[in-house]
This record gives sequence, C-alpha cells and structure tokens, in this order.
Amino acid sequence: MKRARVLAAVAAAVLGVSTVTAVAATASPRAASSAPSEVGLSDKQIHVAVIADVDTSLVPGLFKSSVDAMRAWAKHVNSQGGVAGRQVVIDFYDSKLNPTQTRNAIIQACQNDFAMVGGEALFMSNVSDMTSCKDAAGNVTGLPDVPGTALDPNEQCAPVTYDLFAIGSYCSTRDQHPQTYQSQTGDARYYLKKFKNLHGIFAVASDLKSTRNNELPTFTADAKLGMKKDGQGFYDVSARAPQSAVTPFIEVVKQNNSNFVYNGSAPSVAVELRKEAVLQGANSVKVWACNQACYTADFIKQAGSDAEGETSVIYTLPFYSEYKTNPSLQALVKGVGGVNNTDSNAVFSWVSALLFQDAMAKAAKAGPLTRKSLLTALANEHSFDAQGITGPNDVGNRRPPACIMIAQVMRGRWQRLYPTKAGTFDCDKKNVATSQMDLG
Repeated sequence: MKRARVLAAVAAAVLGVSTVTAVAATASPRAASSAPSEVGLSDKQIHVAVIADVDTSLVPGLFKSSVDAMRAWAKHVNSQGGVAGRQVVIDFYDSKLNPTQTRNAIIQACQNDFAMVGGEALFMSNVSDMTSCKDAAGNVTGLPDVPGTALDPNEQCAPVTYDLFAIGSYCSTRDQHPQTYQSQTGDARYYLKKFKNLHGIFAVASDLKSTRNNELPTFTADAKLGMKKDGQGFYDVSARAPQSAVTPFIEVVKQNNSNFVYNGSAPSVAVELRKEAVLQGANSVKVWACNQACYTADFIKQAGSDAEGETSVIYTLPFYSEYKTNPSLQALVKGVGGVNNTDSNAVFSWVSALLFQDAMAKAAKAGPLTRKSLLTALANEHSFDAQGITGPNDVGNRRPPACIMIAQVMRGRWQRLYPTKAGTFDCDKKNVATSQMDLG
C-alpha cells in the first residue's frame, strides 16, 4: 500500500515508541505583515507550517533533513519572486515523536499558518484539529496538509490531506472487513521478469502496527505475483533488533537455497541481513531488495563491501547519481549543502513543497487565495510530476503512484539499474495491484 516500503522503514526508526514526554510546541518568530485576508496570508507573505519530528533522544535529528529541505525551498522560491507573489515564511514546529506535541503543533498551525507543507511527523493520529480548522472568516474549511511523509492512516485519509504518494482505495474501505488495498509491485514485476522462479523471505517492520499493516498487503501482492515464500515467508523484525535476531531468517534462506531476501524494515536490518548471510555462508540469494529508505550513502558506509548488489525501489529520480540533470533537484542539493546532506526524506518534503507551489499558482489564477481555494486546486492535480523528479501522479484522486525506478549498489555506489535510461521511470499501470485483506 502506498510507498509502504519507504514509510515502514522510516517509522521503524521510532523503535516501537508509544509515548514521549510532552513539551509545548514552538513556532519560528513571525515577521510583521499587513492585515491578513486569510490565516497565514497577507499581500506580502505566506506562512507555511512544517511539522516534523526532530528533537528526540531516541532518534536524534530524525527528520532534520526535511526541515532543511523546506527552508532551502523557501529561500529558493523567494529568490524567484515567492509563491503567488508572496514571500514564504517557514514556521517550524517540532513534534518530537510525541502525539501530544504533534496535536499542539497542528493547533498552532491552524491559528498561524495558511497550510501545512513538507511535514514528517509519525504520530498524526488525531487530526480533528486539522479537519475542523476555521479560516479567517470563521468557516470550517480545514487546514490544508501536503505532507512529505504521511504514515498514520488518520492523516492519510483526512479530507484535507493531499499526499503525492497516496494510498488509493484503502480510505474508503478502512471500516470494512476486509479492506481494499492498492500496492506498488513494480519492483517485484521487474525481479520476476529478470530472474523468474524466485523464492525467499520478506522482513516486515514490526515496531508499529501501522507500519506492519502498510507492508503486509504489498508483500502479499508480491507473493501472489510469484515471489514464493520460504518457511513462513513473512518475518517480523524490529529496527532495534541485533544481528542475532535475523540469524533464524538467514537459516531459512540457507536451508531453502532462497534466491531473494526483501527487507521492509530499517536500513540497519538490511545491513544485518547481508552480514549474517556472509557469516552463515548463505550464497544462493540473487535479489537483495530493500525499500527507498535504504537508498542512502549511510547504508553503503555501514554495510561496506556487503552492500554490493543491494537494490532499492524508489519513486523519485536517483538523486545521488542524477541530481545534476534536474534543475529542481540541483537547487535542493545546493540548498542543503551538497548531495551528502540529501536523503529521501529531504526529497519527499521538497516534492511536497513543489506540489503546494503548483496548486497555489493555480488557485491564485482562479480567484482570491484562501485555504478553500487551495484545497480545490489540490483536488484538481491529476498529473503532477514534481518538475520531473517523479512520474505523473493523480494526487487529486488520491491514486497511488505507478511510476518506479530501481537503484543498485554497484562498485560501492548507488547507480541506476532499471529503467536504464537516465531520467526515466517504469510507469506501467500494472505496477499497482489491488487486493483485499482484513488487518483490523
């Protein structure tokens, strides 16, 4: 479902947290502006809320790269005249991996900001303050939400949320038994076409119920396509798990001469799987697959020579190798201080900012700018490609993306594997599979 392989690994970094000490949310100081025609909007400025988990002892600086990317976007777009003729002011609210802190941030954003953009907050479980937010006229229009990452189904399914990597039909069936899921299976189709008879195991992120429920429909769809399960097939694993926790998984691989291992958990688990395979002498694997969270220089650094051959399905251009070919990606990399400071979270937030920017331009052209007019413009975004960073996406109808590409570690560097032509994606509609499961 959705970009489950990415989100599950991102959420795995939470390490099973359920509560954190509450701290009052704080926003950046607001510059003086003229009387607003809408909350967070004047004739000179537009205030945008970025709610992200950053200051936490569990995962220090978890989504700092997203905040850096949003600030870089604001600086870049302001140098070009701003958004809808207004200078962008970023109001950062640190949600600190805390549900209460996250809700406080939403309340403040409702009072101070035109919209929430580029957010990376994993505990968006209570969105009532977002959906009931009043505009400057006192009408309940809701607070527009264009997140970089939306993991919690309550945020994913909120009527004011427009996520570039939408979850399709799940929201309309979430209260049914079974639910309907639309899953991205483009990488599985590629692996099966290239290697045909694949059998092996899937490592499932188990730190949060939401991550597990995001992954199981996708892995089930992969299995139905022909990636057969060895042993029990799906193996739950925590991001906190030591290498010894994956020892029995690799024992299954060795006993069955498995030829694929798919990691849906954190990149650290992918590292442990590779190292454990070397330790046990399990050398039958042809496909070492991972989600987009593994597409990072840190994975190669941690895995060393064991990283060779690892593949990662991604929904954006492979920014490590192709950022210079795309002006917008190049602006992001420059804005955050270089490609080594860029990761998928930064790119996701940047892409969401581009979606907001595009919808704002259309809303301004149609008439007076309000939160309501922005929501209307977002609902009419049916072929958005983030200035070439992604394939075309039907954001307005909340369709999951069909466009993927696969990167692989070759000679110690992440490089494009499929499709082979730079700047392209596999956008076959068959990449999205529909299935039904009852996950509660």
